[in-house]
Amino acid sequence: MGNIRVTVIGESGGTPLAGGATSCYIVEADGYSVLLDIGSGALYLIQKIRSFDLIDDIIISHFHSDHYADAGVALYSRLISMQLNRQVNPLVFHAMERRELEMAPYSSVSLINEASEDKIGPFSVRYMKTKHPVPCLAVRLSYDGKNVVYTSDGAFSDQLAAFSSSADILIAECSFYPGTKAEEAGHMDAVDVAELAAAVAPGKLIVSHLPVYGDRNEILQCIKTRWKEEVLLAHPFLVTEV
Repeated sequence: MGNIRVTVIGESGGTPLAGGATSCYIVEADGYSVLLDIGSGALYLIQKIRSFDLIDDIIISHFHSDHYADAGVALYSRLISMQLNRQVNPLVFHAMERRELEMAPYSSVSLINEASEDKIGPFSVRYMKTKHPVPCLAVRLSYDGKNVVYTSDGAFSDQLAAFSSSADILIAECSFYPGTKAEEAGHMDAVDVAELAAAVAPGKLIVSHLPVYGDRNEILQCIKTRWKEEVLLAHPFLVTEV
């Protein structure tokens, strides 16, 4: 059976920490790589571990800058590579709108919504609309009987828990510390993430989209008091595999 490998590139919400990045994750299987979001600072960090020429597909969960700020420079990276006659394919952005992402022959946009069922490389991909101030999609990638679910941004809901069922790896946003009114902002706090984990029982839980202030270990400890299985606090270049 084939494995799915997830590499965290950017884990911060809103704005990157110094030297870091906002939302971005590489999901790989069968030699194929897909990006989940490409936030601020992501392209810089990706190139520390691999050539960006090796990535052809980028799923944009929504159009908040901390999730797609580097999309434009990624497009120009591909433009330069193609103009230099490198052996690369055009970028394909999977997104709810075309915006400035489409620049033939260097890139194209595959439009998605909550009803879409994508085939990206070896992955079967489904989406779900989350509870967030702007339209936003959670993403579920499946390969060889294994599933990665990325909540992107959004408040806890029973629908999100159902969508995330049987996740081998669950990447859950945690924008706030415990005791805040995360739901009103369209996000989750540590207590919400623990509730989601209890409902889903994922094989591995990666907590990400983290605040850029305070002590993030408070989030980890809060979740661990409520969810006793494996919890990983996201950071650049964290790798996990199922």
